[in-house]
Amino acid sequence: MVLQHQRRPGGMRLAHQFWLSLVLPIAMALLLYGIFASAHRKQVLREEATAELRNYATLLQAFVESALERKDVALVRRRAEDFASAERILGIAAFTREGEAIFITKGVEREAARLEQLAHRAFREGGDIEEAASLTEQSVLLRTVAIRPSRANQPLVAVLVRDRHYVEVLESTLNNGLAVTGVVLLLISAVVAGLVGRFTVALPARAILAGAERVASGDLDAAVPERGAEELSRLASAFNTMTCSLREARERAVREQAARVDGERKLQQAQALAAAGQVATSLGHEIGSPLNVIHGRARRAADLPGCPEHLRVELETIARQSERITRVVSRLVSLARPPRQQQADSDLRRVIDDVVAFVGPECRRRGIEPIVVCEGAARARVALDSDRLFQVVFNLCLNAVEAQCRGGELEVRVLPECDGPAGSAVACFEVADAGPGIPGEDLRRIFDPFFTTKAAGSGLGLAIVRGIVEEAGGSVEAVASSTGGARFRVALPVIVSGSPASVEASSEASSESNRGGREEGQQA
Repeated sequence: MVLQHQRRPGGMRLAHQFWLSLVLPIAMALLLYGIFASAHRKQVLREEATAELRNYATLLQAFVESALERKDVALVRRRAEDFASAERILGIAAFTREGEAIFITKGVEREAARLEQLAHRAFREGGDIEEAASLTEQSVLLRTVAIRPSRANQPLVAVLVRDRHYVEVLESTLNNGLAVTGVVLLLISAVVAGLVGRFTVALPARAILAGAERVASGDLDAAVPERGAEELSRLASAFNTMTCSLREARERAVREQAARVDGERKLQQAQALAAAGQVATSLGHEIGSPLNVIHGRARRAADLPGCPEHLRVELETIARQSERITRVVSRLVSLARPPRQQQADSDLRRVIDDVVAFVGPECRRRGIEPIVVCEGAARARVALDSDRLFQVVFNLCLNAVEAQCRGGELEVRVLPECDGPAGSAVACFEVADAGPGIPGEDLRRIFDPFFTTKAAGSGLGLAIVRGIVEEAGGSVEAVASSTGGARFRVALPVIVSGSPASVEASSEASSESNRGGREEGQQA
């Protein structure tokens, strides 16, 4: 079952969480800084305004007392007007204890009653009063100043009116600037956090997620880049290590499965070969005597005086094929036996010519043209007796002929000698046809015993070929063909003339020939 990724409803992406985890603290810090900075700035501005007003009050007190010492009321009023013209001073008023106005500047004449109440309160409380108020639709600071001239003059209370609206305007301007600065900083932080989150969290996390989805779908070749934050990089590395382990485990399981299947197949083949060996042994006992009779009668008839030459040739053919049938049965029995070391040798080209001549009538009947091409040594001797070599070449040629029902071509090509796996010289030849070829799915099984694609085939031909060739220390394989048909290449060790193996093989072949002659004489 293939697992598919489903996003949880209402879930938030890791990159968004990372972005919020960076931006929200910055936004909260900027907001708190703005609130505390605004409150602190407001307090500082108001304290500066109050301190400035106190300074003006002190100066006013000194000037007015000096003028009253001189008993110059006009000078008092003039100095009051001078103070009233100072920056952010809206007006000044002075009152006696009885509420009589000594002077009131033009800017605050409309608020004389309210100023007189504040002065009366200052007389009553006996100290300076400072408070915020709203006069003439403006926010102002009011401060009383006790003026105590000499005993000849009665005490006064002067009230200074200072503009307070400029403090609020300045506060608003500074707060707006702080807000704009905070927004800009927040935007820059958001962009930087987004970029950092994208390249350190989002992209690596998405790559790991995509790799996990590929693995969930069965693709174990998925690999993710090891980048991003340290934890994500380590996670990607662990992910790649995991997929590598999974691939190795899968390959190991496939190999084990293939080995198990191959072992079971070989066991089945061994059982089948054992059964075939038993059957072949029984057949050998049953058909051995009739074959010996046929062989002996053919030999005796061929040796009779006056036997026509063409009849003698046919009788010799019958005798040789009877011997070959006996040896084929023995070869079938040997499939179930351990291999034995080869000692004899034979002429490769001569055996090939014999086989091609033997299958010539069948080729003519099917409209197939046999071709023998010799690119290698003219008379290479291989480490295989002529009978078994005949069986190898014959089985391959017979398969090639039977694969072409409506004419074609049978090509037997002897290749130049080359070095084998152990450095020894080998002789190679190929048998090719122009038939339909071998399907790709059958290439691994064509040499298995009892495997065949023919309706009436036994499936033993290529198995016997492989057994004979490998027993001789050679190899056989199916190779690509330019004609589109099947092409088999056989490599056999070469026997060097004069070598001990060649001498031993020749003497063994000679003794076997003598033994065969004696047996034929006895049978005759």
